[in-house]
Amino acid sequence: MPRYFFDIKDGHDFPDLQGSEWKDLAEARIEAVRYAAEVLKEMPERFWHAELWTMSVLDHNRNPLFTLKFCAESTHIL
Repeated sequence: MPRYFFDIKDGHDFPDLQGSEWKDLAEARIEAVRYAAEVLKEMPERFWHAELWTMSVLDHNRNPLFTLKFCAESTHIL
C-alpha cells in the first residue's frame, strides 16, 4: 500500500515524520478530512490564533498531492 504524509502548518510546522499507508489516493483524501477534523477538535484555540491552518498531503517521496486550508475571519470588530 502507498504511504502518505499529512503535514500540518498553523504558524508552526508539524511534519508527519512516519506517514501512514492507505489503499489509494481516494482513501488518503478521506483520511485527510477526518484527521484535520480531529486535530481541529482537539486544539480549537490554536486554530483561532493562526492566520491560516493547512494540512498538506504528500506521497511516499514527499511530493505534494493536495492541501486542505482552513481559516477563520471575524465579522465583528473586537
